[in-house]
Amino acid sequence: MAGIFDTLRGRWKPLLLAVAAIGAGVAGAAYITSPLRSGPSADTAPAIDAGVAARLTPDGRIHVPRFVDPALVRPTPRFRFTFDPPAALAAYRAEESFDAVVGSPRDDLERCMKLMHWTRAQWQPGIPSPYPPLDARIILRDIRRGFTGGFCAQYNYVLAQALQSFAIPARYVSLIEHEVIEARLPDKGRWVCLDPLYDTIYRDEQGEPLSVYEIHRRVTGSLPVSLSNPALAAEKPSHMEAFNAFAVWLKNDHISSPLNFTDLERYKVYFVPEGADPAALPAGALGTTEVADLYPG
Repeated sequence: MAGIFDTLRGRWKPLLLAVAAIGAGVAGAAYITSPLRSGPSADTAPAIDAGVAARLTPDGRIHVPRFVDPALVRPTPRFRFTFDPPAALAAYRAEESFDAVVGSPRDDLERCMKLMHWTRAQWQPGIPSPYPPLDARIILRDIRRGFTGGFCAQYNYVLAQALQSFAIPARYVSLIEHEVIEARLPDKGRWVCLDPLYDTIYRDEQGEPLSVYEIHRRVTGSLPVSLSNPALAAEKPSHMEAFNAFAVWLKNDHISSPLNFTDLERYKVYFVPEGADPAALPAGALGTTEVADLYPG
């Protein structure tokens, strides 16, 4: 009996590969000939080589067959973003009288911009030392009493949590030596970049507000980007270079679900443009080449 197991132990990989190849061939043939197949006809669809299933390449990887025309495949987001619910931020909203701050805005963008103006007016940029926790109420308390200071990240926490108190999804985005946020406008169904340190949003030639990804595409493509408040961004050319790379935070619910500060990098997804070297990302970092991963739906 031991001899049989010893023999099978040496042959299990070839057996599995053979079974996989046969199964893939049958499945591929069934797919190609199925009368229920939708999309391009079998005459116009790309040829499908079902026999490549389980074919080992020199580097040891297994190639599987394509059962669907690649043109029909829609990317599915691989990441989930989390946000603080309004209930977790109700005390913050009441203490800072945000309803009076926003008044009766024309739309969600105006609501966001009013909260951004309010955020920038709370203090002048300074060094966050000691570094405050990711809680807007504590940040404001400690800065107001002179215990610490705040720069772009602290403005972001204060603004993002103010927006979330109105059920507006707001997430943190890391640029090159700078931090901004994106808010998903409920009435527009799209993400818009808000930069509270510079009290500005970014627009295209038609005046439409841009997301971080759209700004990134324009900066790397040498297309114009205008600032709604250029006065605070004195070094605009060098400032815009910050958008050459970015990472979107998955975790944006730091009040209802706190985490250790040192774990933040685990919740960032770096966008990897076509042709970029993924090896350049920080060790252990998440990355994606799919825009749909960062801007689902």
